[in-house]
Amino acid sequence: MNDADKFIIRKAVLELAKTGTPRFTSIDDDVRNLPKVNSKTINLWDYVTAIGAQLSRPPYDPYRETISLDISIGRKKSRKVSLNIPLIIYGNIAIHPSSLEAVHLALNRLAEKGNVLGLISEIDINTTNNNNRKYPLFKKVSFYKNDSLEHYQKSCPEGLVLEYKDQDSLRMLQNFRKEFDGPILVDVSEVFPLYIKTILEEGADGIIVDTDKVTKKESYKGKHAIAVIYDARNAINDYYKGREENDNDNNAILIIAGDVNSAGKIVKAAALGANVVGYSTSMLIAHSNMYSEKPSDASSIAENVYRHMVGTKGEIKGIPAALGYSDFHNLSPSDLRTSSIDASLQGNIPLEGVDRTYKEMIEEIVNEYVREKGIKLNSLEIQQILRFMVRE
Repeated sequence: MNDADKFIIRKAVLELAKTGTPRFTSIDDDVRNLPKVNSKTINLWDYVTAIGAQLSRPPYDPYRETISLDISIGRKKSRKVSLNIPLIIYGNIAIHPSSLEAVHLALNRLAEKGNVLGLISEIDINTTNNNNRKYPLFKKVSFYKNDSLEHYQKSCPEGLVLEYKDQDSLRMLQNFRKEFDGPILVDVSEVFPLYIKTILEEGADGIIVDTDKVTKKESYKGKHAIAVIYDARNAINDYYKGREENDNDNNAILIIAGDVNSAGKIVKAAALGANVVGYSTSMLIAHSNMYSEKPSDASSIAENVYRHMVGTKGEIKGIPAALGYSDFHNLSPSDLRTSSIDASLQGNIPLEGVDRTYKEMIEEIVNEYVREKGIKLNSLEIQQILRFMVRE
């Protein structure tokens, strides 16, 4: 371990001993003499960066070379739905019908240009050209209604979205899975991280996690969206570990919604394990109207939404290209670095200048100390010590 490693460890351990919690801020903040801030207001996304392509992995030119964003939703037993951009717009029941119509018009226009996104909506879109929908619709099933599958199939959706709350939700999933051959996505935000294995066992094609909802739960109090994405990805990976049917092209996908509302966050979320990002309809409308002086009619909003999504596509293609990837989904945590001890712990992200996670560094010190002192500890006991030291 070099001097830089030891400095980071000493600084972090002193902070841990003094406050009882790991550092939320970056050590770089001390160097820059930035003022102290309330840790609750810190956005850990700002302390995570992506490292550029190296000599062994030169960057791509997104204007001259193909950068794939494509992804299919659906496991082996389901009819697959393909997206050209790994984004799903999810509707809010409180949104004005004209805004939802504008999203419909924009998604249709995007699809015509080869930019297919999905839409999750509980309410029907009352438009004259709804029958000419060119993008995949995922119909959200209301947990409080005892409607049959036939009721939801009136909109001819390509997929369904269930919100998991209890065993009744599981029975609904079981019944719909027998009758519906399209992809079924399950929102587990209310019960996260429980029941993911059970839900996947019953044939769900994807798991949706809203980080805004999860970080308000007592079990995730003080944690960031980074921790939610990391834990959700691990939960799905654990389900497939050792299974013969483990096949990336046919596995259930992870859809992350909530605090992922910009191109930079989308790319970082993908690197942490998200396959698709859920983009809030209300957030999309707000982004699209932010700099508009036109009246807020459906056609002008649709134009703004269209331009916003085209711009977002360019950005999320450009970043992986700069990292040396021709496929957006090749991003991984190894492409990220952070100067925050807390971000490293929550997302298992390597620290800047060290290229190892904080937990790995602590583990090395513990193992070295145990060997030097001749202390007899099994692996479980060592892991318990590590969890105590990093406050997991």
